[in-house]
Amino acid sequence: MQPELPEGYYLENVRTLFDHVERLYGDILARPQLDFLQQFAALSTDAKKLYIRLLNRSHDLFRLRKLRYPEIASIPAALAQLEPGGFLRINPDIENGRLLSLFTKTELLAFHPERTRLQNHKRSDIEAYLLDQADDDYFTRLRQSDRLLEVLQKDCYLLCQMLFFGNLNQSMTDFVLRDLGLNQYESYRIDPKNRPYSRRLDIEQHWLLHQLDARLQASDPADTDSLNQCFGAIPDNINPDTAAFRKAERIKYTIARQFERLGDFDQALTGYHQCQLPPGRERIARILDRQGRTATALELCKTIIANPLGEEEAQVVCALGRRIIQRHKLALEPVFEQIHSNHSPAQIELELNQQHSVEQAVVEYFLNLNPANRCYHLENTLFNGVLGLLIWDAVFAPLSGAFYHPFQSCPSDFYAHDFVSKRAFQLSQIWDSIHSNGDIYQRVQACWKTKYGLMNALVNWQALELETIELALERIEYRHWIIIFKRILRDLGNNRSGFPDLVLFPAEGNYRLIEVKGPGDSLQKNQQRWMQYFAEHQIPHALARVRWSINT
Repeated sequence: MQPELPEGYYLENVRTLFDHVERLYGDILARPQLDFLQQFAALSTDAKKLYIRLLNRSHDLFRLRKLRYPEIASIPAALAQLEPGGFLRINPDIENGRLLSLFTKTELLAFHPERTRLQNHKRSDIEAYLLDQADDDYFTRLRQSDRLLEVLQKDCYLLCQMLFFGNLNQSMTDFVLRDLGLNQYESYRIDPKNRPYSRRLDIEQHWLLHQLDARLQASDPADTDSLNQCFGAIPDNINPDTAAFRKAERIKYTIARQFERLGDFDQALTGYHQCQLPPGRERIARILDRQGRTATALELCKTIIANPLGEEEAQVVCALGRRIIQRHKLALEPVFEQIHSNHSPAQIELELNQQHSVEQAVVEYFLNLNPANRCYHLENTLFNGVLGLLIWDAVFAPLSGAFYHPFQSCPSDFYAHDFVSKRAFQLSQIWDSIHSNGDIYQRVQACWKTKYGLMNALVNWQALELETIELALERIEYRHWIIIFKRILRDLGNNRSGFPDLVLFPAEGNYRLIEVKGPGDSLQKNQQRWMQYFAEHQIPHALARVRWSINT
């Protein structure tokens, strides 16, 4: 049974959030935000509870009679503080359409003389009728039937959430998951010296990006004026080491991609040329090809292959270049072959009785083949997990801007291109301390014992056992571990996935990584890249193709 949350837990969590924000950013917050935090702190407990209850609702208009919060001793007394403090507006002047939305169908009809005739109509039809036909007296009586409340300063609250989480995708739910004991996190230092936002400008730029993102999501995708305005409002001097820079890149790419979908290739190219991260350059090459500028498209492809921003970009662009060449019947240049994977892994053809899980069917096949075999469906968990345990201290090193809040399973720059270079000192200490699988196991075992259950983006505690790691370190040679670790760290965003489904430890020794494909399934690009890498470094692997037997 899950533990119950204490009464007023939500207020304590918001206090924690506000205290965190004021402690870290009090010296660079604008006056309105500082006033908001200080005035909130001066409210009574009941006023704070009511305000937070309403803030955490999805809308900002309420009716007093509908509020039911038993833990608040006096809602009227709370309102008496919230209204003069500028946190709420009582009986705001709102348009009739918003007023109608606050009442049930039965309540709306109760104030109308023709309620009997209207009661069988749909609510939407009733609202349309009332807006068109009801007189001012009807809406006056509706307003006077209850006190209306409008929540104010919600933007200040959202800004504090952004400063705490580093985004507006997360919410106070993270506090609840922690309070319930469902998620537990590493303890790392967050102080003004290593805070993510170092200037007021950083805060203002990130907040602007959230507003632009919200505007894009709410606007018509075909509204080119809005697209241009949003793109033009993106600051061009954002610190490239921050999460705001990555968010700005995503927004620029989203807008450019939308212009491309609308067929406005000139605007799309203008946007893509301002994108500094993949797949901006790839999209430019595709548009150039569609415009018939074949030679220019191929030259760009060669430029990208020569200086790729990651293996994925190089692979995708190499394949694009080959397709352009084949379509135009041009001579294939060597540059488009060097990244092309010609590797065909050894294949194991199996006919098995159908099961819900094709991977489990293959596991059982190897176990039945020899009871002394050991076979595990670990997919991406084994090598990622051992790496995560091995470099735990580097992952959670309290570097500048790495951590926004106490609920992170990895630093904010975990997927950034400079994740490794920023932690060169910490990582070099780890690599210098290991020279064998025994050294790896010693560090991993110690970390397992002290950190078990704490969130780490590389470690899946539920899918991995320490005994399995011990067996893997007995069978998989040290050189292979290091080779695989280096590739994962080269591009954490892409190389954490794509590992073969199974790890087979045959009775006679050694090991083999086995990718399983059921009927009609094929290798994905990240799986192809890993198998090419395995082939280059003599790491044993195979592809098991399964077809289901037909019972007659």
